Amino acid sequence: MKNKIIKMIGTTVLSISLITGIASFSLASNDDVSPEEGNEINEVSPYSLKDILNWVLERDTVDPVTDYFVSIGYPYIKLDAKNTGAQPFRIEVKHNSKNTIIFNETVEAGETVEFINNDNMPPVPSGAYTVNIYGGSGLPKGQVVLISSDTRWP
Repeated sequence: MKNKIIKMIGTTVLSISLITGIASFSLASNDDVSPEEGNEINEVSPYSLKDILNWVLERDTVDPVTDYFVSIGYPYIKLDAKNTGAQPFRIEVKHNSKNTIIFNETVEAGETVEFINNDNMPPVPSGAYTVNIYGGSGLPKGQVVLISSDTRWP
C-alpha cells in the first residue's frame, strides 16, 4: 500500500512538472532573435492546454513534415514560430481528412511571430493534421510550437 501511494505521488509530481514545463513556452521579442543567445519560445498560459507540438527545425531537411492532433473540445489553436535561419519559411497546418488549412503563414528570416485561430476563419475540427514547413533550398531553421486550448486565446 505504501509503495502504491509513493508511486501515485511520484506520478502526480511528474505530471505537474510536465504540464508546468509545457505551459512555459514564450516568444522572445523581435529584437532578441539571435541564435547565440539561446532563444526559446516560452509562454506562460492560464489556459487548459491539451495538444502541444514543440518542433525544432535544425536546417537538416528540405520542407520537413510532421503530424499534429487536435482533441475534441480544444479548438483554440495558437501557432508560435521563430525563424533563426537566413531564409523565410512557410508553415501550413492542414486537417488530414477535411483538407481544411487552419494556418498558412510565412515567417521571415529573423522573425518571431504568433498566430491564433480561435475556431474561426476557418473553424478548427478535431482530429489529425499534417504540419508542413516550406523553405525549399533555404533549409528552415528555428522553432514551431502549436498549442491547443479549451479557452479562446486573447
